[in-house]
Amino acid sequence: MDDFYELLKTQLLSINLEEAAEIVFCADGGNGIWSRTEELINDLELKQAKQILDYTHAKQNIDIVKKTIADRLKLSDKESKKLSKQIKALLWNGDINGITELVKARLNGKWKALKLALKKLDNYFGEHDRFQYELFRNKGLPTGSGTIESAIRRIINLRVKGAGIFWSREHAENIIFLRSLVLTGKLKNACQKVSGSVRNMFDNNRLDDLQMAA
Repeated sequence: MDDFYELLKTQLLSINLEEAAEIVFCADGGNGIWSRTEELINDLELKQAKQILDYTHAKQNIDIVKKTIADRLKLSDKESKKLSKQIKALLWNGDINGITELVKARLNGKWKALKLALKKLDNYFGEHDRFQYELFRNKGLPTGSGTIESAIRRIINLRVKGAGIFWSREHAENIIFLRSLVLTGKLKNACQKVSGSVRNMFDNNRLDDLQMAA
């Protein structure tokens, strides 16, 4: 995880961040993701950065809160579905405080279940700005990380994985990088850049740098 964030930091420093209208960090609620993202935002002074917690993962975790209520109150399937719809509507609107108040009202006097539900809300949904899905959608921002997951499937799974296919880590990383260049339309530019570097090495008799260019 640390290596990934160092790589991400290096990439962000290599582009003109001042010209970006917005910078969006979108991920699930995995341990360590958002604390490191906060550090990165502070280190690079990314005042225009937006943090978005994937909506599908948020729904899955809010279902745990709903289930706590439904189980404790022994709700029927119809009542449970109605409660789920109500909570998810609040979630879509980013109203985490509204969900908290609903939980307190429904579990009033049920201290053990109330404590469990509020703990989930505090731990996973504590930073309310990450859950403003209606606002994100209206601004044309992503509400989930599905694009990245789809890219992993297309760039990695469809090419690298398969019956009878085995890779060393080094060669797998090379083919993944090459495939990403092909799918993003950057292969030609990459080849031109490398060929230019190699030509320059020959012209200046610096062949020791050839392996680095490769």
